[in-house]
Amino acid sequence: MRAWFDGFCVKHPLFVAAMVAAACVAAADVRITWGLAAGLAFAVAGAWLGGWKRALGWAFCGWLAVAVFTWRDGARKEAEKVLASTPGGLVKARMLKDARGSEQFWSAPAILLDGGNAGVTVWWEGRGQMPVAGSRVTACGRFGPIPVTRNEGEFDRAAWLRTQGVAAVFHTIWADGTVETSALAELGAKLRHGFRARVTDGLDEASLEAGVIRAVVIGETPPDAEQVIAAFRNSGTLHAFSVSGLHVAMVGSIGWLVLGWLGVPRRWAVALLLPLIFGYSWITGNSPPAVRSAWMAAVFLGAFIFRRKPDLLNALGAVLLAAMCWDGRLLFQPGVQLSYGVVAAIAVGTAWAARTFAWMAEPELYLPERRMSRWQKCWLWMRRKLAQSLSVSLAAGVGSSPLTAFHFGLLTPISVLAGLVLVPMVFILLAVALLAVALHPVAAPVSRCMNRLNGCVAKVSVLAAEAFSAIPGGHFQLGREMQPTLRIYDLEHGAAAACFHDGAGAVLLDCGDHHSFKHRVAPSLRRLGITPDSVVLSHPDGGHLGGGPPVWEAFPIRQALMPVRLARSPSFRAWMNDGPQTGIRLLEASAIESLALPDGARLEVIHAPPPFAQDALADDRVAIYRLHWRGWKLLLTSDAGMGTEMKLLDAAKDITADVIIAGRHQSDITLCDRFLHAVDPRVIIASNPPFPPEEKLPSSSVDYWKSRGIEVLDQAHTGGVTLRINDAGNLCIQGFLSDVPVVLKPR
Repeated sequence: MRAWFDGFCVKHPLFVAAMVAAACVAAADVRITWGLAAGLAFAVAGAWLGGWKRALGWAFCGWLAVAVFTWRDGARKEAEKVLASTPGGLVKARMLKDARGSEQFWSAPAILLDGGNAGVTVWWEGRGQMPVAGSRVTACGRFGPIPVTRNEGEFDRAAWLRTQGVAAVFHTIWADGTVETSALAELGAKLRHGFRARVTDGLDEASLEAGVIRAVVIGETPPDAEQVIAAFRNSGTLHAFSVSGLHVAMVGSIGWLVLGWLGVPRRWAVALLLPLIFGYSWITGNSPPAVRSAWMAAVFLGAFIFRRKPDLLNALGAVLLAAMCWDGRLLFQPGVQLSYGVVAAIAVGTAWAARTFAWMAEPELYLPERRMSRWQKCWLWMRRKLAQSLSVSLAAGVGSSPLTAFHFGLLTPISVLAGLVLVPMVFILLAVALLAVALHPVAAPVSRCMNRLNGCVAKVSVLAAEAFSAIPGGHFQLGREMQPTLRIYDLEHGAAAACFHDGAGAVLLDCGDHHSFKHRVAPSLRRLGITPDSVVLSHPDGGHLGGGPPVWEAFPIRQALMPVRLARSPSFRAWMNDGPQTGIRLLEASAIESLALPDGARLEVIHAPPPFAQDALADDRVAIYRLHWRGWKLLLTSDAGMGTEMKLLDAAKDITADVIIAGRHQSDITLCDRFLHAVDPRVIIASNPPFPPEEKLPSSSVDYWKSRGIEVLDQAHTGGVTLRINDAGNLCIQGFLSDVPVVLKPR
């Protein structure tokens, strides 16, 4: 074993040094002394395995990475503290990337240019003219803390921003800021936007085909394409749906084939390929995976220039070692781990995987290749290429599985087969798109025709991804939430959503607004392995409808309980008009008394508003539901105000409940004294977003409820809330940001 490892270190010294640096950074993230101790331990191991030179090299790499990581992380934390106490005002910054969004609201990373905070990276949220990378922006605003994750299963945006070096979020107050763009930055933006337009010229801008082509070629996520993204994700080929190292490698392969066909010598071909690879990475926005892959390709292909044998592990090690010595925080990004992990798995595991498919590449017995016919040789060549592709796909799948399971809770064994179909299709799609861009200046009609043909390839690739994702056993969701649970989300701007589920079924109780559903609710449910098939809506307010189509595109919704029949909200009209066309069965709250839910629970309709009063305020048209669950009663009042509460009291209905789950009426009192007396709750779970002001929960209300002996879970402090019933029959209520749960025993 010692001899084998020594030989491995001699053959791949940069890869081993990079792994030493990465291990020391991982240890330093827990405690700096652990990182230093890890470097010392590797130095001792190096001395034992290969002498003092190897020991010194490993110690230097490990300690240098730890020192840079500690310095950068400490500087970012100090800047975070300073900016938290900075009042804001007029601030100048330079954009690091093109802004994403619209003139109503856009965001991008930026580096501050003036004052004592010059050089600090912030996440800039602006309005008005959208800047491009390199633009100088001046605006008046305030600094805010990095937002924390507030719901279980939600994407940890705070951790992601910190790994990007972001110290704070800058919120602009007014839209009259200035944007100064240099000629060079303007030229760059013009080239990028022109490239974007030409890859889909001739196709409908809003079509599925154009969206898929832009996703594959330039990494632009198509809007409202959740179903398509889910198909690629569940087939294990999501890396093919957005610009990544795979695409950079494909561009290099396309260039290599073209230059080889033109008879360009290998050394000159490499010199021409490197600008092509880095140019493609730049024109697609310099996404981190593309940049990493471009540098890896530069190191790998550079061996040909110096007449050295290229080594994939050493190329990987050189880029990873440089990354660790430049900014060790990169190690904690899932994309970085997957990029390097998959390449390492391919380099190390392809030879092993090839044994599995060796039978496929074997020639026919007793038939030498020189005696084969042309078709027999062609068939053997095809089988060998297939065996090679399967070996690479298997090695990549096995290598990436632990990371995808850890970060995304998903295993996709079907990816080994799906990659064989979809990766070549993506290669064709990318090659045709690049050829169309090249031909556009001299033959625009031909370019448009090629883009239309490329649209057919894009459509077939989507159908293939959907077919692979639908194969039983092709993908598995790990860490699925099996215990019956009511999960109440904490969302912004007064939006609301909840999900009641057990291991077999799930129902959404409101869906949030369009943005919060797509970016918080749906990702959380997927991460937890929850697939709702029913929806219950409380009232026709945009903050509760999920935007309509995004909900049934994300999940197989088969029925929806509607509070009213007519409303002015476009999202509500989409539910009423478009929902049935997709097979959703609509129920009216005024027409039923209760609805069966998972785990034997029952949702009782306590109050149904007039179905046709569409000119009334949405918050005055709230359906009140009561959840009966294993002897517990939970009252869902949503955004109902005192007017609706009085109607319930005048009707003399039984509205008693153990828990009230409440939102806020825009202009009316919520949870008036008489209503609380009639309900007699033990706990109130209240939403409390900081903005807009009318949605914020007054502290006086919380104090009054507590004075009545009611336990209050203020979601401004608890975040999302989960309710479960334990084996003793107690109701356990836990806030995501709270340490101690509230436990209710049966009365």
